[in-house]
Order: sequence, then structure tokens, then C-alpha cells
Amino acid sequence: MTPPSLPTAATSERGRAGALDLPELLAAVGEAAYVWDVPSDRIDWTGAAHDVLGLAPTIDVGSATAFAALLDPEALTSRREAVFGAQRTDDGEGVPFEVEYPLLRGARTLRLWMQDRGRWYAGPDGRPLRVVGVMRRLGARYEAAEQAASLARFDPLTGQLSRARLLEIAGAALAAGARMHSASSFVLASLTNLGPINEAYGFDVGDLAILEVSRRLRSAMRGGDTLGRFSTSTFGMVLQECDRSDLEVATRRLVGSVHDQPVLTPGGPISVRVAIGAVVAPRHARDTDEMVLRARSALGRAMETAAAVCIYSPDQSRNGAVRAKMRLADELISALNEHRVRLALQPVVRAGSRETCWSEALLRVADVSGEIASGGHLAAAAEEVGVVNMLDRRMLDLAVVYLAEHPEVRLAINVSSATTADLSWMESLSAWLAMRPDIADRLMVEITETALIADLDIAAGFVRELKRQGVKVAIDDFGSGHSSFKALRELAVDVVKIDGSFVVDIETSEDGGAFVRALIALARELGLETVAEHVETEAAASLLAGWGATYLQGELLGAPKLAPSSA
Repeated sequence: MTPPSLPTAATSERGRAGALDLPELLAAVGEAAYVWDVPSDRIDWTGAAHDVLGLAPTIDVGSATAFAALLDPEALTSRREAVFGAQRTDDGEGVPFEVEYPLLRGARTLRLWMQDRGRWYAGPDGRPLRVVGVMRRLGARYEAAEQAASLARFDPLTGQLSRARLLEIAGAALAAGARMHSASSFVLASLTNLGPINEAYGFDVGDLAILEVSRRLRSAMRGGDTLGRFSTSTFGMVLQECDRSDLEVATRRLVGSVHDQPVLTPGGPISVRVAIGAVVAPRHARDTDEMVLRARSALGRAMETAAAVCIYSPDQSRNGAVRAKMRLADELISALNEHRVRLALQPVVRAGSRETCWSEALLRVADVSGEIASGGHLAAAAEEVGVVNMLDRRMLDLAVVYLAEHPEVRLAINVSSATTADLSWMESLSAWLAMRPDIADRLMVEITETALIADLDIAAGFVRELKRQGVKVAIDDFGSGHSSFKALRELAVDVVKIDGSFVVDIETSEDGGAFVRALIALARELGLETVAEHVETEAAASLLAGWGATYLQGELLGAPKLAPSSA
């Protein structure tokens, strides 16, 4: 059968006055027809194609190559794949196909989902020679559902897979490797100088650096491998069928792809550095949690070496330390289960009047005999092995109950970097505030600066939700990391807590005093209140008050005291 030609207005004869020709009929119902001449790559469309496709008239759709450039690169199928990947052969009647795929117009928020159905006809060699078809948009409801699903699967800045989707693929690769007795590798690549880039050039240039690193890593990977954004400054990769020797080659190639050329930005060329940590699975990781833990461990060691690459291998002394931390974490879990976790309250006072404005809730744990001790070492171990979210939930519950019973009290509680990404913690807070909305104004949440560095995007979302619910936010241990005051302002925090390690020696260290004065002055310029921690002498308190610190906290102003147990 001879494949049909594309109908045009010039060849269509109206059967009656006011009748529409075929291209006009297609346009009226939101469809466009095309003919694709495969050998020449040319595509001829009916006149309203750009309107139907939602494209500007200047965008080229006159060839299969130009049209393919409009497709979302993550699309699982396309017209070309439907035609050339067909299992059927043309017996003279053509081979029908029907596919759905998104067109991408600059960003994933502008993905237009299309239905493409038609028929292809073979040449003498049996291969596709000519393709005819009709396209239509699937509609706003379909696109909204796909967009919501896409936002869960993809990082909005880089367009790479989200962390959740990346870990799903890592888990599938791990399971497949266990079945097939083959190796896969999980790789973390972190931008080690993103903080200084943000400080020197601004966050827009920092975003450009992240995008370019994403592009370079992707170009250095094989087609079947997977790239995703693991956190603000870290990318994760799943390398299929990649054993130790393959991984050594791959990591050198990945580092070289980033380090070999500077990144060109509006502020000039900048050098971007990465460190890579990786693990081979299932040999050294039995599940995704262990895979991530060991890749992170390797990444930490890579950041300490000039080579900037570390592949996980068993280390008996290090494994012993991990086991010790797991035992401490088990102790904490037992204390949580047996309701032996308590709050100790340390006052935060106004620098001038010494009036108590709120108290910070600190962790205390009673052992089985009832003796009370600081639980800081248990909390650190819990964070290291990934169970600190349980502690943060318990501290929230204790704080809310205490606030409900003491309406005159204001409290600050600490959360770990892991909790900033824990939806269940925020859901628990929302549930409490739904019952006791008066508590919101008396609660402050402290986030460490290291949590900002770990993932600024996640921390920003966490802060926005706290502020939406009326909860105040403080940044703890400020000055110990690389986040800037611009980041604090964009996060709209209320209070900056200056790292106590800078405060303890302000009487004897000229440099330490100058640094603290600079932090206080900058915070004041941005309209932020400051808390100076670890204030231990009257001389230090007097200096800090004179420099403009808003609040003071430390042994001089009041040691932590155990709060009455209610829960």
C-alpha cells in the first residue's frame, strides 16, 4: 500500500459552503498531522502544528533531529523509539504505533505531554522509510499530574534525578546484582569549594557551578548509569556492572571531567573542586542504607586527601569505632523506649538587663539506676549511625508538653541536619500546633550551620515551613562553617547563635574578639538578633554587651537545670 500524502488546504475541495478542509478540522480539535521522510530527516506538518505543540513559531520542527531536541531527555520513549524499536515488520499495510512523551520547553515546569499515534511504512530493505501520524496535547490535568510526579523524581535546578528516585535505582541495582552475582557501584561527588564560591561570587554563580558540575559528571558517565542530586552540593551516581577495577577508572574520569577546565561565569572563570567517595555493592553494602553510609564515609576520607577520591574498603579500626557508636545509639534507643530521656533547661538572657528571655532545652539521660547524665555523646552517635530523628521527635514531644504545662515559658530545641529532611517530624509538629496553637509563638527551633552546608535547599524549605507555622528559627554554632549572612537573610531566620568556641577566648585572643565583633556587627546590619554562647566570665559578658550582642548564654548566666518530668 502506498503511504498517504499529507493533506493541504490547496488540495482540499470543500464539499459545501462553510465546510473545513482536513488540516483545519485537525486544528479545530487540537491536533496536527505530519509526514516524516526518514531518509531525508524532513518532517512536513499541517499548518497549526506550532499551536498544537505549544511552541513559538520560530522553533524549528522541520526535521526529526530538530524535533528530537525538544524532547525531555528523561523521557522513557519517543516516536523514533516506537518506530525503530518496533517488533513487528511491515507486511504492506504499515505498522501502527502510539506513544506518549513530554516536550521540554526550557525547564521541567514547562513539560507538555503529547500523544503521538500513526503508522510507519517500510522501504525495500524492511526498514522504516516514511512515517505518518497525528499529535495532540494530553491536557492540563494530565500535565499537572505528571508535573507533580516529575517534581518528586527530579531536582528542579539541575534536572537530574531527585535523591529519593536515585536511591530507588540504587536499591534496584543492588538487588539485581545480588541475583545475577554482578557488582554495581554507588558514588558520591561533592563540590568541596561551593561555600567559598557562594561567599565570593554570590549564589547565582554557585548555582551555575552546580549546573556545570552536573553536566560534566553526566558527560563522563556511561549511557546506562544514573546521576542524581543527593544534596545541595553533592551528586550521587549509580554505576551499573561496575566492579572495583572499573570504579577506579570511572572515578578518575569523573574527577578529571570537573577539574580539567575552569567553569566560565559572568564573574569570570572559576575553579570548581570535587571529592568523590564510592562503594562497590553488594560486596561492601548489603542495602541502600549501608551503601549510603559507606559512600559517605569514603567521601569524608576523600576530602582529607590530595587525590580527592576514596573507594570504601573495610578498616578494622574504623569498623570498631562504628560498632562502638552503634552500641551508644542502642543505649539511646533503650532510653527512649523506657522514657529515660529528660530535658535540662539553660537560660538565655538579655545582654543588658540579664532578664531571662527563653531557655534552651538540652538532652539528659537517666541510666537504669536513675543517675542523670548529659546525653550529648549518645546524640552524636545516633546522628552518626542515622537514628537521631527518633531523638529529635522525642525532644519535640517533651518540649511541647512542657510548654503546654508552663504557659509563661519559652523554649528552644535543637534539630539535627537529618531532621530538616524528615517529613514525619514536621507532621508531628503540625499535629501538636493544631491542638495547641498558642505554643508556636513560644517555641524556637535551632538548626546547626552544618545542616545548612549539608543541604541548603532542604534547610530552606524546613525553615519556611517553621515560619509559616509561627515558630521562630535560630542558626546554631554560626561561624564554624561556610554559609554566608546572605544565606541567613534569604532563610529569614530570627536569631544567630555565635559558636561558643569563638566566645570563650575573647578576653585573651585579639583575633577571636575581632571575629566575634564582626559577626555581631554583620548580624545587626541584617536585622538579626545574636546569642553569644559559652559566656563564663563577667569580663566576657561585659565585652559582648558592649559589642552589641543581643543575648548571652553560658555557665555565668545559669547552668542547665533538669526540667520536671511530665512525659
